[in-house]
Amino acid sequence: MRNLTKYGFVIFLLSVFFACQDPLPVELVNEGNSEENYDVEVITPKPNSVVFTGYDSTGITSPIPVNSSVISLSGIKNTFYDKDVTVNKGYAEAVFYDTTQPVKTSSGIIVGYKTLLFGRVRFNNDSARVVPHRIFYRDGNVIRDTLVGVKHVLFYKRRIAPARSNFPYGKSVQFHFDFFGTMPFLTSIKVPEEITAKLKLTGTKKDKNLRAELSWTKTAKQDVEVIIGGVLEGRKEIIPLLRLKSFKGNKIVIRNSLIQKIPFEKYDSLIFSVIRKHRVSVNTIRLGDIYIASQSIHNILINIP
Repeated sequence: MRNLTKYGFVIFLLSVFFACQDPLPVELVNEGNSEENYDVEVITPKPNSVVFTGYDSTGITSPIPVNSSVISLSGIKNTFYDKDVTVNKGYAEAVFYDTTQPVKTSSGIIVGYKTLLFGRVRFNNDSARVVPHRIFYRDGNVIRDTLVGVKHVLFYKRRIAPARSNFPYGKSVQFHFDFFGTMPFLTSIKVPEEITAKLKLTGTKKDKNLRAELSWTKTAKQDVEVIIGGVLEGRKEIIPLLRLKSFKGNKIVIRNSLIQKIPFEKYDSLIFSVIRKHRVSVNTIRLGDIYIASQSIHNILINIP
């Protein structure tokens, strides 16, 4: 994980999965420290029993879709903490599932659904491309990479900080779905303001005094969460460990007693993802129940000191 260009945090925007490992210690659950101004949630306390888990660009913590359609816009900043390098990028996508065609493991566990192509997608006046849609999951001791259909994707330009991409932060985007010439479906998607996070680390894991201070740009109305993930040692898989939420401000201190519970021997690096989001569900006749997510994400990757 030393090479930012090689990994580019792309894997953190895909559905990620657990390798076989011991369950996380129950002490990771929030102990109710009155000095904290946030809640702590263990994302998956028993990873041995899960085929895969994680979150993708929509921020859904399970990659198995529960809606017929998913529309998302994501503005992303990826920062390599030790090198002070940040890359901006963004994209929008729409996926339409055929819930009558589940994708299953060899033991019969549903891990996703095949997708449909029955129209054209635009975000504002920009046409989305139709690209292959794949899912990744563990089937026994084998990692499966399965093509399940297509999805509609629009990529925004990538820039190196301090320049920003042309992602429409703080604006409304018109989503347009054309059913190949019949009456289209239209909806307006509100995009959150761009979020910029700062991380300050003190102490080391060796001395058992590691402490993190995390802050981010504030808006008048914000719905922000932080996800802490670990990059498995010698591999690309990212395990989402903790979700921090219900913030009273825009700055938090992650206590040493919480960080020290993370099994560092399993991970090369940690990722702090700060996410400002808007999410809504709507029901339609042709597209079924639609989950709409727009968000600004700032990922900060650190080598564990």
